[in-house]
Amino acid sequence: MLYRSNTGVAFARCLALSVAALGLLAASAPVCRAADTDASAASEAMPAGASVDTESGTISLIDQKNALIVVTVPGRDDLSFSVKDHPDVLEVVKVGDKLTTHFMEPYVTGLTPAGGAAVTRLTHTAKITQHSSGADNENFQVLRVFSGVAQVTGVDRKLNLLTVVDKSGTARSVRVSRPDLIEVMQTLKHHSHVKITYESEMTVIVAR
Repeated sequence: MLYRSNTGVAFARCLALSVAALGLLAASAPVCRAADTDASAASEAMPAGASVDTESGTISLIDQKNALIVVTVPGRDDLSFSVKDHPDVLEVVKVGDKLTTHFMEPYVTGLTPAGGAAVTRLTHTAKITQHSSGADNENFQVLRVFSGVAQVTGVDRKLNLLTVVDKSGTARSVRVSRPDLIEVMQTLKHHSHVKITYESEMTVIVAR
């Protein structure tokens, strides 16, 4: 599980929350930040499932009590992980370790018209699905899930790419590949509201 915090104060505030309620990644993650035209161009060049963004940093804090790891990323907000479901991770990483995160292209798993429902901020959850150790590095696979009510700002029917904006005002362009969801996407109009769920996988590598 992961989330972003802008400052040490914000991070401390997050520690007071239950792990289940933690924000797991900023809604403005680079992989979902593209506007309509930029997202279409990127999608043509990047196949589904490919890495579309990478961040590198250094582990700056390990909170054993709350099972949290904080990574300092130059020029960006701290990247923080909750490893409560995988406590063994805390035994194989240390402050000062170099970490690289590869974000994969997101894909829609749920899409329904929301009528007059109010637009919300998309909630974020994440789960470590795999952990493997090597001679030179530690590898983690993380599945992120985003969901909420958003407003449609673009429908690229050629590329099956849907662009929505949530209450924060952040634009997200997400691939639609399931046939049943493509049918729903085809009916959507500009400014219509939808209940959307999408997922994105990420690979985290801690080098030795």
